Amino acid sequence: MTDQPPSPAGKPTGVHPRERTAIPEPPQRVREASPLGLFIGLTTYDTIYQVRHPPHADEKIVATQLTTAAGGPATGAAVTFAHLGGRAVLLSAVGTGPLAQAVRADLATAEVTHLDLRPGEAILPVSAIMVSSPSGQRAVVSAHAPQPDAPPLDRPPVAVTVTPACEAAKALLSQASVVLVDGHQPAAALEVLTALADDRATPGAGRRPPVILDAGSWKPGTDLLLSHLDVAIAGATFRPPGAASGSPPTAPADGEDVVADTLRYLLTRGPSFAAVTAGSDPIRWADGAGSGAIHPPAVQAVDTLGAGDVLHGAFAWALARAATSAHASGGAGATGSADLVAALTVAAQVASTSVTSFGTRAWMRRPTPST
Repeated sequence: MTDQPPSPAGKPTGVHPRERTAIPEPPQRVREASPLGLFIGLTTYDTIYQVRHPPHADEKIVATQLTTAAGGPATGAAVTFAHLGGRAVLLSAVGTGPLAQAVRADLATAEVTHLDLRPGEAILPVSAIMVSSPSGQRAVVSAHAPQPDAPPLDRPPVAVTVTPACEAAKALLSQASVVLVDGHQPAAALEVLTALADDRATPGAGRRPPVILDAGSWKPGTDLLLSHLDVAIAGATFRPPGAASGSPPTAPADGEDVVADTLRYLLTRGPSFAAVTAGSDPIRWADGAGSGAIHPPAVQAVDTLGAGDVLHGAFAWALARAATSAHASGGAGATGSADLVAALTVAAQVASTSVTSFGTRAWMRRPTPST
């Protein structure tokens, strides 16, 4: 997207959402050789303002910079994956309307193939973000449209009108080198991951792609996804229900290691590898054999928005590329803790690069750490 909001009268780009029932062709540039990643979750329309400080009550301020982009955890990860050289397919709800047209155009520019869960509906969430200069800290206001496939915790998701897009996504599983979910579309994610589990149980089935959860926060339906995961990367605020005194705590008690509790919780419910990020602080990881920490490079942050999305996308790319290379040479792929830690280390380097410029895409015009 450009540095100015798109014109509502702009011409739609790409296929109309009502026609998007077949599997779209990935971009020609990377169609044949690169690994394919499937990303399932949230897409938003983000307006991002750089300000000297957030406005006080009754204060009007003028932004020093403005940019717009398609946002959301799975979306940012997909854009990163495509930028690094992969074939990214995004399963999310964009729907209809002028802002939806702008998002589809942005995804096309980023060479991300999109499968729309809610074609023809005005469903697109909109976010306004203020990034303070020079700290790079951000404040976010979102207006998320209702997500009817977000289930209560005590029952499975109910199938809704997601079948065409989900069927297209499931048809790509045999080609996928990695799958990432962010928890924002639990019914769609569960449908795809259940199909993946069924494929794995089929005699003679091929290599199963690793499944990653971007666990930024606990969401309704997250518990239903955990058994399908290989890797979970949580944010510092991730708190499962029942943690501490029965509800998500706002702060740890004296001497309480909340990160260790989170890692243990995740490892006992499905993933074989888990990590917790904390901005510029060390990333703590654990698996069944041990634990450790990864120290992100020290940088001068200009804009921290989307850094976690970049980390997850770069991690997915590192795993997918390693798995593809190993498969080509007859190996099993990157499944050991050393491989996962190496991929997460590279991802932290890419994410650190992304915070050194304003907006979620400017870093892509700079040299990227080797992945």
